[in-house]
Amino acid sequence: MKKILKIFLFLAILIISLTLLTSTVYLYRLNSELPSVDELKDYSYKTPTIIYDTEKNVIAELGDEVRYPVTFDKIPKYLINALVAVEDSRFYEHEGIDFISIIRAFFANIKAGKIVEGGSTLTQQLVKVIYLTPEKKLKRKVKEAILAYKLDSFLSKQKILEIYLNQVYLGRGSYGVQSAAKNYFGKNVWDLNLEECALIASLPKAPSYYAPHIDYGRSITRRNYTLLRMYEEGYLSEEEYRKAIEKPIVFLKKKPQRVKMAEYFIDYVVKHLQKILEIEDIKNSGLQIYTTLNSRIQSAAEKSNRINLFAISKRQGYSGPIANIDDVKYFEKLERYKYLKAYGVDFAEVKNVSRNFVDIDIDGVKGKLDIRDNSWARPFRDNLSKLDDFRVILKNGDIILIYSDKNNRYFLYQEPQIEGSLLAINPVDGSILAMVGGFDFNKSMFNRSTMAVRQVGSLFKPIVYSAAIDMGFDITYQVFDAPVIKKSTIDEYWKPENFEERFYGFTTLKVALAKSRNVVTIKLADELGISNILRYAKAFGLKSPINRDLSVSIGSGSATLEEMVYAFSAFPNMGKIYETKCVKYILNNKGKKIYEEEPKIAYTPIKESTAHIMTDALINTVENGTGRKAKHIPRFIGGKTGSTNEYKDAWFVGFLPNIVIGSWVGFDDFTSIGRLETGARAALPVWINFLESIINEIDFAVYPLSNSVVYYKVDQKTHKITSAVNVPYTFEPFATDKNKVTEN
Repeated sequence: MKKILKIFLFLAILIISLTLLTSTVYLYRLNSELPSVDELKDYSYKTPTIIYDTEKNVIAELGDEVRYPVTFDKIPKYLINALVAVEDSRFYEHEGIDFISIIRAFFANIKAGKIVEGGSTLTQQLVKVIYLTPEKKLKRKVKEAILAYKLDSFLSKQKILEIYLNQVYLGRGSYGVQSAAKNYFGKNVWDLNLEECALIASLPKAPSYYAPHIDYGRSITRRNYTLLRMYEEGYLSEEEYRKAIEKPIVFLKKKPQRVKMAEYFIDYVVKHLQKILEIEDIKNSGLQIYTTLNSRIQSAAEKSNRINLFAISKRQGYSGPIANIDDVKYFEKLERYKYLKAYGVDFAEVKNVSRNFVDIDIDGVKGKLDIRDNSWARPFRDNLSKLDDFRVILKNGDIILIYSDKNNRYFLYQEPQIEGSLLAINPVDGSILAMVGGFDFNKSMFNRSTMAVRQVGSLFKPIVYSAAIDMGFDITYQVFDAPVIKKSTIDEYWKPENFEERFYGFTTLKVALAKSRNVVTIKLADELGISNILRYAKAFGLKSPINRDLSVSIGSGSATLEEMVYAFSAFPNMGKIYETKCVKYILNNKGKKIYEEEPKIAYTPIKESTAHIMTDALINTVENGTGRKAKHIPRFIGGKTGSTNEYKDAWFVGFLPNIVIGSWVGFDDFTSIGRLETGARAALPVWINFLESIINEIDFAVYPLSNSVVYYKVDQKTHKITSAVNVPYTFEPFATDKNKVTEN
């Protein structure tokens, strides 16, 4: 018997030793696979990148997780106590692993016959959130316990709670308690009261189950249980507990929308920084990006663009209802136009159509359309001058877009099929002040201000005239405006004409530019040489290939709005074109400056004297030429319209000393905008509306002057410099940094 006992004792010791050895080796191996906890000392949260305008207003919050980390001292004591009471009452006593809670949970689950209680500590939950997957495997649970123990040894209890409360998901897109406070109560976390703290502390267990906007009853039951645990743990008096559970949950019915404006600009900035900084996930990097955008100017630009495009679309006729109640994809079609509600546009169902009236239903509200208010709505591109019968365009069951005025009159609306873009910059340093890439980012994410390469038409002419002035021609130089035939190919000839289909004889460069005379421009380009024209186009920053023929002088080439706006910035800026600047500086998630953009000159295509003379000539173009619709604005404005063959593109780029604004209008598929839809009719109105709305934002400034320019008295009839006092005259600028000008 003694021998048998000795054998059993030996085997027991051997088995225990082997088990301990195996366990030790297994734990050592698992420990070697675990990440270091050192990084948690200065833990970096996954936080959204915030983008600011030039006045430090938030214009966008990017990123997948809405998280705003706060320090421990900002978190209310009620919230900390509520979390500890309901999730880990022995948090301050255990060392990351609570064996007492594990044993208690074990017996509770056996008694219930199912999992009703867990034994995980807050430290283990934090480990699971940060390091491990939520899979329920023994290996993962062992790793979790090891890491929790190490974490508890490495960090203070306060730091563990701080990281947990900033990291945990709390429903409604909220990561961390500050985000939850904003999304549920519209408050900062430090302003929460007892009941609100108890609710937020109740959510980590199952936010999609206990959130008040999902099930109010379950939410209040869970919150009251948390309050009970606070009372049981001594964090609340009985009176505080009794009062708290009687109070309702008052929360925001709708989650606050994340700030996101100027979406074309935001997309532009992100792509720009991805190239510069080579950060793959900029949106989730917690950066603070301070941009050059002025949000008030941006809002005005977006509004002006929408108004102009709708006005043009009305001239083209009504494109029809957006859906019919019998459509198979009815709800999908309505979702497509839902974004228009932000502009005061509603959906309405057509109930009854007669010749002059349409009965409509707007979410149960009855209304009526009057043909007198909607006579523009003839069928799209129809030759009718106006609509004379609603039954031509609508039928019962149609879903239409409408808007109303303060007198409850209803009007047809439509999403414009035509597109437009607008760009405003500061020529002094190249800063982008506003950028609109289309009617709305929700309709199309294609940025037409930077990505659409379109035929520039007459907008190119100032480059031709700049080349002439730069090469020694005077602004008073005369070209004979008369029919001309040029050979365009081996077997074909080209007979260019002016827009008015008339010829005007001898014409000065100043007048030819103001009136946008094609024939004069072509003859001037022929005299300068096509190689020089192409050289200057490149010097002005135009990147697209341009054909080597004289048609380029009147705009057969193509460019983006961005290229043309920056090209025009050379005129009020003494011949200098700055690189595009959209960012001032960037702070990382620690608040350290990691990037700053300084103004850099990209091109100097013309001399200062040429810029001075061209600015004067382009001011004249607004005062007396194709841009004269803008002359009523009480500033000295220079600019040029641009129109193309068949009216496929309409442009206007204009400037003050401290702002250059460009507008473009056209169809994405290059169809015609419509007969006589020139730059002056289609693109200039949005430019005017925009500048009028922001004029008070633009400081008064004077154009810089070149020391190499003098003004001479010029005879208005002969266009020669004169000293006579008995003839009609003007004062014209002449460059002195070329051959000396002599009187004639």
